[in-house]
Amino acid sequence: MRDETRLSHPSAPLSAVLLPVKRIMRKTLLCFSAVLAFVFAAGLCHAQSDVQSHPACPLCGMDRQQYAYSRILLQYDDGSALGVCSIHCAAMELTLNRQKTVTQFSVGDYRTRELVDVKKAAWVIGGDRPGVMTSRAKWAFGRRSDAEGFAREHGGKISSFEEVMKAVFQDMYEDIKLIRQKRVKPSATMQDIKDHPECTYCGMNRQQYAFSRMLIRYRNDPAVGTCSIHCTSIDLALNTDKMLGVILVGDYKTKKLIDAERAVWVIGGKKTGVMSIRGKWAFEDRRDADAFIEGNGGRISFFEEAMRATFEDIDELIR
Repeated sequence: MRDETRLSHPSAPLSAVLLPVKRIMRKTLLCFSAVLAFVFAAGLCHAQSDVQSHPACPLCGMDRQQYAYSRILLQYDDGSALGVCSIHCAAMELTLNRQKTVTQFSVGDYRTRELVDVKKAAWVIGGDRPGVMTSRAKWAFGRRSDAEGFAREHGGKISSFEEVMKAVFQDMYEDIKLIRQKRVKPSATMQDIKDHPECTYCGMNRQQYAFSRMLIRYRNDPAVGTCSIHCTSIDLALNTDKMLGVILVGDYKTKKLIDAERAVWVIGGKKTGVMSIRGKWAFEDRRDADAFIEGNGGRISFFEEAMRATFEDIDELIR
């Protein structure tokens, strides 16, 4: 007897039933693949756009594509942007333009080359990989696990961005110190204010600041005139590849150029510094330095310490 409760439908072949399903799945997969390709291409384009816009570091001239793993992109509140090769050159840029407000500060992830926020990144200081524009490397990673893996394999210390910036200026001092040890004595003196009326970096009148002005003489390159030890430190940090001749500074009392490394320096006191938080004044005669301290405060020091204090003050200025 026939069961009337069961519906009677002609049975369709299985292939006919599955065919529409396969078509739907194929279209879905194609659409999904297209979306993934678009997202990947858009991400890649975005990641490389800063290199296309800023192909070379304006401070040292290095190829930012070649150094994508250490490159920096700075964006300012006036809408301008600047791409540099490394945290070293970024520190110099911030020092030269500390009156500008940074709205975005990004660094290339050492592993992926993608730009990440410098403050959110996990940094590694040191290790066996050579640094970019510095003797001690500083690498950024978007993921802490990548930083930890790098440190295990290559050495180095996991650090914060604050620690990295402090290390940058400390290393500038050490890098310059090594260069100065290889210096070559100059063959002649120069009428420096006539030849260099304005500071190369800040544009200040060197005649007006004759008591703090400095002159950097290189062996095979033109001399550079600056207003102060502040701007001198910038020049030395940007030109670590040049052979130094001598560094001269204006005697605070006589305004005569003297050897900066043989001078007696006074750090601090109530006199306002030139382009710096703390004053740093040079004297040929120790008695003049003592007399200055008696009237204005400060402490006796030497060029090594004055340079170290300069980079410390630059670090404070750009924070």
